[in-house]
This record gives sequence, structure tokens and C-alpha cells, in this order.
Amino acid sequence: MPEALIRECIDGGWVPENDAELRLARRVAWVVDAVESRVTGDIDRALLGVGTADPAGRTLEDRIRIATACFDSGVSGQAGDLAALESDAMLTERPDLFIPAARAFAQISTERETSARIALSEQSLPYVFPGDVHPLMMDVLACGERILPALHVDWLRKLTAWLAPAVVVDSAAMGLWFWPVLDVLDIKKMSRELSKRIKRPAPRGARGIMAAYGTRLALPLDPGPHMEDRRIHALSVLGNIAG
Repeated sequence: MPEALIRECIDGGWVPENDAELRLARRVAWVVDAVESRVTGDIDRALLGVGTADPAGRTLEDRIRIATACFDSGVSGQAGDLAALESDAMLTERPDLFIPAARAFAQISTERETSARIALSEQSLPYVFPGDVHPLMMDVLACGERILPALHVDWLRKLTAWLAPAVVVDSAAMGLWFWPVLDVLDIKKMSRELSKRIKRPAPRGARGIMAAYGTRLALPLDPGPHMEDRRIHALSVLGNIAG
């Protein structure tokens, strides 16, 4: 059972090992209470929801982590700062940086959202090499929950089928990029992709992320034998129950 697994981990001295665990743990009050004193880094504590972190003088990666923590807490940043954050992240060509940076900016910028809305209205899907993340995919993951509900159902199915393979990149990065948009994607297309991908070899944590997505889609998926995957899945289940 998820609660028994997490309690066993806590009794064994577990400290959240990655941002995904911190972000999922923050949704479960008793887990936060149990591990708060063990989490010492200011950014880690911000992601857990028990502190704040100053982005001044930080690396690009740390500034993106802080922006993510702020938005998880419902705190908005300055549009200019977040626009620059996305621009800087795009130069790295690293989706683990530019996707969360784009999302941070899109959450407060109507201009950024409008740009995504226009791109998604064109109903044109380019070929994307496996493992790549196209700018249109970034638009969906940045603010799709506010755009996709207005799309025609046939276009949404095609868009979901085109976007869904990016879950491999997301899960490998343990980015939780799909988490905010799962409810507005085509459930059948997304479930089919997750059911297929979770059976393939993946880095530690990736199967846990995919299984966590399954909990949001009423899709039972096995996170596998590794404890990191099982913890991520269990935290998602407990967070869903906590609401």
C-alpha cells in the first residue's frame, strides 16, 4: 500500500532525493511534517513548500528550480525576469531547463499564452525526431491547460498522439511536465502511450513518473521494483487522495 511504503521509508530515514519527490511530497501534509527537518537546502525546502529561496546570484538551473517552487506555492514572479529565464534556458537546448522555464513565464504572461494559443490554432504537426522536444510541444506543456479545452476534439486527439512520446523525455528528467495538462489531453491516446512506454527499459525514476501519471488517468501502471520509482508512484497516489 502506498501509505505503508512511505511510512516505512520515513522510518528508515528517507530524505526526498530529487525534485519530483519533493514536489509530490508537498501535497501530503503528514509526509512534509515527517521529512521537513531532514531537508536542509533552501531550494529543496522551497520545493517541499516549507521555505523560500533567493534567485540572486544563482545558476540558471537553480533559478529555474526556484521559479518552479514559487509557482507550486502560488507565488508569481516578475514577467521580465521570467521572460529572460526562458530565453536563457532556450540557449542551453536542454528541455529539462527550457520547459519549466517556459511554464513559469507562461503562467503570468498573457503575451506568452497568446503566442502559444496562435501556434496551436494552426493545426499543423511537424515531424519530431525521437527524443526531441519541438517548440509546439513546449507550448502545450507551458500553458496547455488553458488552451486545449477550446480545441476541436479531432485536433486534440491528433495533438495528444503527437505530443505523447515526449513523455519519455519528461519521465527520464523526472520533470513532471505533463502533470498540469493531463486532464485536458485525450485520455485514450495518453493512456495508450504510457502503457506502451512503461514496459521499456528506463532510467531510475522514469517508470515512477509514468505510473504517477497513470494515477491521474485511472490507469493502473506498475512502477517496477526500484524503490525510487515506487516512492514516486506512492507519493502521487497519496497526493491524489489528499486533493
